[in-house]
Amino acid sequence: MRMDDLDAVLRIQREAYGDDYQESAQVLGRKLRLAPDACWFAERDGVGLGYVFAHPWSADAPRLHAPIVTLPPVADHGFLHDLAVSPRARGERLGGQLFAQVLDWSRAAGHRGLQLVALADAVGFWRRLGFVPCAQALPEGYGKGAVLMRLG
Repeated sequence: MRMDDLDAVLRIQREAYGDDYQESAQVLGRKLRLAPDACWFAERDGVGLGYVFAHPWSADAPRLHAPIVTLPPVADHGFLHDLAVSPRARGERLGGQLFAQVLDWSRAAGHRGLQLVALADAVGFWRRLGFVPCAQALPEGYGKGAVLMRLG
């Protein structure tokens, strides 16, 4: 992913989530600057179809809609912050391909596992990929039914 992909990322984000979970280009751009090797953008014929943002992490879920100031010097897990696919690419297994990129990155980094916050309607998707819920409270903003999940 490149910084000039962020306009397309914001479009895909709106297509995928509506107006409920819009993060700013500033917040997403900060993640990209901090962990460029853990963020991917998928396109076909110059049209953005999906993206994923991840980064090294060693704490509970980060706050939503807030830029991360720094990453931990040593991270015990990767954090998959957001994975979204445009409705135009649904059924093409793009989400699974983007997830595979993050999983490969996290394993190569030597992380013990991955964490993410699943929104209520995505918990089943992440369970099918092997994630299990963690009994930890989330920061405000993730919405009712969101759950912290771990793989590994």
